[in-house]
Parts: sequence; structure tokens; C-alpha cells
Amino acid sequence: MEQNANEYMTQTESGKMVVLDYFFGEGENMQAYQLIRFAEGEAWNVVFDGRLWASVRKDKSKWVKVIGETIDDAQVYDIGKFIDAQHFNLLPSKIKSHWREYVAEVIMITDSEYIIVTLPDISFERFQKMFCSFIKELVEDPWPINFKVYNSEFTDEFFARVS
Repeated sequence: MEQNANEYMTQTESGKMVVLDYFFGEGENMQAYQLIRFAEGEAWNVVFDGRLWASVRKDKSKWVKVIGETIDDAQVYDIGKFIDAQHFNLLPSKIKSHWREYVAEVIMITDSEYIIVTLPDISFERFQKMFCSFIKELVEDPWPINFKVYNSEFTDEFFARVS
């Protein structure tokens, strides 16, 4: 089974919509699904061939089917495991927690692109050295990630890449 974590996130009225590409099967039997969550706390919609195939959500740490007659428990488990394996929910809070004296905001553009804004009145050069030397440690399963970091006034910036 091949799975892919390409992700798209956009702002909606009710929060941040997340779209994950999910590939199920192997070789010629591989099928592409989209997993879409319109706002945090809502169920994930499983879309196949442009149609809603199922909805799943985590209930008391177990993934359950909300709707979808053709989806079985094993597929619900695999989809839930895939969603749980994504670090888009964890990395921003890990960055803010680790550098709480330096970071004001972490904005995820995709799972491979982040914007970071620092707090005012910090040594931006010092933060750059610390960030670039330690960010690989915060990324659990390295995948190519680009970080664009701005100072609080957006007058200075640097780029960092983890791969």
C-alpha cells in the first residue's frame, strides 16, 4: 500500500481546511483519494473520483466511520492511521513550545512549507543560528521542509530547509 502526504491547507470561515492526498493499493490497482477536513474538530471526508465516499472521525482515540456503506473497518483504520501519521498538527506547536521566547507564530502553508514570525525585541541573528542548528531535531520523520522565518516587523528574514 502506497500512501502520500501531499497536503493543501486554506483558510475558511470555520477554520483551516486541510486536504491530504491518500493513495491506496499498489501498481495498476492504486487509487487516489482525497481526505478533506473543513475545520478542526470536524470529520474527515474521504473523496474518490470527485464524490464523497465516506466520512471518518476519531472518537475516544479510535477511528470510526461516520458515513459510507462501502468502506470497511480495515480501511477506516488505515485512513485514520495515515491521518495520525501526518505531522501538520504537531510541528507548529513543537516549534512554538521549543522557542517560546522567540516565536510568535508558526503558519503552515503545506506539510513541506512553513512561515515563522518571531516575537519583537529578540536577537534575530541569534535565533537564526539556534533555529538552523536545531530544527532537524524537532522534525521526527525528516521529509523536505522549507521554513521562511521573518522578524516581527517583517524587515528581516532567513530560509532554512530540512530534508
